Amino acid sequence: MSKQYEALAGVYDALMYDAGYDEWAEYIADLLCRAGVGPGERVLEYACGTGNITLRLARAGYRMTATDISEEMLFLAQEKTRRSAARVEYACADMCEFALNKPVKAAIAACDGVNYILEQERLEAFFAQVYHNIQPDGVFLFDISSAHKLKHVLGNEFYFDDGDEETYFWQNTYDDQTGLLKMDITLFVAEEGTYRRFDERHMQRAWKNREITDMLESAGFGEVRSYAFLSTEQANERCDRIQFAATRRQ
Repeated sequence: MSKQYEALAGVYDALMYDAGYDEWAEYIADLLCRAGVGPGERVLEYACGTGNITLRLARAGYRMTATDISEEMLFLAQEKTRRSAARVEYACADMCEFALNKPVKAAIAACDGVNYILEQERLEAFFAQVYHNIQPDGVFLFDISSAHKLKHVLGNEFYFDDGDEETYFWQNTYDDQTGLLKMDITLFVAEEGTYRRFDERHMQRAWKNREITDMLESAGFGEVRSYAFLSTEQANERCDRIQFAATRRQ
């Protein structure tokens, strides 16, 4: 499985302290209900990370199955689930290949999971796999960081933070020809009176709305909608985050 989050997993929640997961999960739950998927239904989550959205939906009554390619992230998600006495089925798997024995009513992927798929063939394979994992008329919800955000907000920027237990340096490089954002992260984590250094590279691709819509429709989805994040207003290319909703055809 992926070692991409081998070091970052342990500090991921600290770095994402301002993500607004309560509002985010409420938004997804509202979109599910609008699509006729209420509490009690089975929902598959891709790229669940440390389970921040997963647990909130489980507490809202959804029967969650959650997957991620990082064993480290899943370990943290399972620990949170155990401590909260929630019930979630977890699987360590490549999101482009994971297959359920029995289709579910809905699938979700939050927080840039689709951006981490870098090749068109892989994204087409992912959408095809999602199609087989959900029931006819089931709904697929996912968000992306927009091409505008990757190029103009995150691209070629440098970030750092010096915390009590960890310090990180984060350098982004955006390639306008390929639409790829390269994120090089150097992390120093306090361990027994000293600091241990970790280096990771993460890559995301800038996908355009039209590209995603065409691939979803080719995979068998209809009623493809794109919203400005945390709303039901039509998205445009200058939105930083875009929420997609699509329905599996019969």
